[in-house]
Amino acid sequence: ATKVPPSAIKLKIATTCIQSPLPQHSPQSSSLFYSEIVDRLLQEMKSFSTPLSPYGVFTGSLFQYSSSPSLIAFESPPLTIPPKDDNPSILNTKGFPNKLILLGGLSDGPLPCPYTSSLEQKCHELGWSLVQPILSSSYLGFGHGSLSRDTGEICKLMNYLVCHHDAEKFALVGHSTGCQNSIHFLKHGEKDLIDRVSACVLQAPVSDRESQTLSPGDHAKHLTYAKQLVSQNKGEDFMPRESFWAPIS
Repeated sequence: ATKVPPSAIKLKIATTCIQSPLPQHSPQSSSLFYSEIVDRLLQEMKSFSTPLSPYGVFTGSLFQYSSSPSLIAFESPPLTIPPKDDNPSILNTKGFPNKLILLGGLSDGPLPCPYTSSLEQKCHELGWSLVQPILSSSYLGFGHGSLSRDTGEICKLMNYLVCHHDAEKFALVGHSTGCQNSIHFLKHGEKDLIDRVSACVLQAPVSDRESQTLSPGDHAKHLTYAKQLVSQNKGEDFMPRESFWAPIS
């Protein structure tokens, strides 16, 4: 059941009581009156209910795969390992040796797409765990990083999964900018990790630089200013706020 904010409950109670005339009859009619108010409140409070997580609810393990910078990821394997021979099913704490890593787009973190829950279900059916990392570029961190930084952090994630979660094989699913991350990793990542990648899926691939030219704004002015900063060895300085909807260097 979802929780209703206390302030919303108080507002509804006050509104309902003000709009309802006080009973002028017997205690029985008064009891019926207040019972009707409660029923009405319960019906009206349904409109305040917070919807269930639209992209799914996941169970698994949350872990820190990098301490500098501090980065975490979430792995959702099947809850139990099926019984084998005479051994009963046991709680699964490390997942399958096959790990599918889902990489979202600009401003995304875990649960980047509506199909995330369906992807997890299919992973489990095929004997894979779903891994959803937070990178330094997740959420609003993309504007002052690079694909090279992302590739280095993906390597850290994979090395952690190999060392601590018994990973043997990987697959990458990139969404939007995550497609750029996937391709950059396959070209510039650690060779022994690249060799473990058996599949790479590019879903809704996009060029962020080209897509920016389709949005409104004085791009020529901002580009000129950016080039000026670079020429002054200030390429890591932030651009004016009006140049983009997120902080960007």
